Amino acid sequence: MSNFTISILGKPNVGKSTLFNRLIGKKKSIVSPIEGITRDRIYGTFQWLDKEYNLIDTGGYIPNSKLILEQLINAQAEIAKNTSELIIFMVDGISEITVSDRVLAQIIKESGKLYQLVINKIDNKKDENKIYAFYELGLNNPICISAESGRQVGLLLDKINEINFEANKISNKDFISLAVIGMPNVGKSSLVNSILKENKTIVSDIAGTTRDSIDSYVKYYNKDFRIIDTAGLRKKSKIDDSIEFYSTLRSTKSIDECDIAAVLVDVDKGFHNQDKNIIKYVISRNKGLILVLNKWDLIDKETNTMKLLKEDIIYEYPILQFYPILFISVKNNLRIGQILQNTLKIYNSMNKKISTKELNDFLLMTMNKYPPPSVKGKEIKMKYISQVHKNPPVIAIFSNQPDLIPESYKRYIMNQLRNNFNFSGATLKISYRKK
Repeated sequence: MSNFTISILGKPNVGKSTLFNRLIGKKKSIVSPIEGITRDRIYGTFQWLDKEYNLIDTGGYIPNSKLILEQLINAQAEIAKNTSELIIFMVDGISEITVSDRVLAQIIKESGKLYQLVINKIDNKKDENKIYAFYELGLNNPICISAESGRQVGLLLDKINEINFEANKISNKDFISLAVIGMPNVGKSSLVNSILKENKTIVSDIAGTTRDSIDSYVKYYNKDFRIIDTAGLRKKSKIDDSIEFYSTLRSTKSIDECDIAAVLVDVDKGFHNQDKNIIKYVISRNKGLILVLNKWDLIDKETNTMKLLKEDIIYEYPILQFYPILFISVKNNLRIGQILQNTLKIYNSMNKKISTKELNDFLLMTMNKYPPPSVKGKEIKMKYISQVHKNPPVIAIFSNQPDLIPESYKRYIMNQLRNNFNFSGATLKISYRKK
């Protein structure tokens, strides 16, 4: 089930929080007739038919305000707008159009985002003629609702369900997308700056400086790379405010959208469970992976320190034997170039297509070396192998008894495939099928 993100934007007191509460089915946002109650972004999820959505309620948008609080609210709304696939722009159907409505409508049009104009506080059909005044905003196909009573909210949900979100996503076909991810304060922004050779992201010693994901572009060996610097990922128990929740949401979305993730770890602090959880999520999303151990300059080194540390990491998390592990120092500009070099290699591995003949020759050789065992008195035969997908690479093996193949033998086949065809860094899938 895909998750798409929707933000509700509008000036104060138009009913954004009331609609938010109705959609998620609980009173999570504070609802009050006093303007400006929602000062930060509030988050929730809801399902409609076969789709699930992330929903963001924002503080009231007050364009060009000079007041600090209102500027902060505007910043929250900007971030919500930039991370959403759809903007619900809500206006007050019983009030005149204001300058704030007009300015925000223009911003939404210029953003290129999908949007839905919602005219709220229309409690009955006879008031729907008020819709025509809002065509002045230049936003198509408005919907009249009453968030308070629920009138025509189902119609709004049906409209959302009809939207083809996938068609509006940024195409990655012209560039390799690399997400730099990891726990807070491990040096992600500094690493991106080193790769870009310019300061495109804010660098600070304070953990959590990067609140949003930032996309930059660089060319390497005539190939275009999109580099995403993401907010630090923490344990869910540590996410105690809405900004942390948002940071995690945007970081996981960045993983979903990338081709390859560089998971950055502070080697001086060690390899922790949260690092493993991040790696597990990357692999579960079928993405390429590089483990990057930063701050190598802080480590006291002896003979074979790097080799021994790598062995310890693989012992703790064996699947990492299949992915590049780099030791770098952003501070000293040590081995930074290896990151894009490995990213390009992984991308090529993820997109390689192995011929059926090569794979079947491999399967015959592998079974001759170590035949599949009999299980429950039944002989297991592997009859045919073929690559059925790339990026991520998926290999189908056809067998008379696919359900009886032991996990140990599946691991053997996986290891041999990786060793023979160099899938280093790519998340390889094997599908065992009945033949």
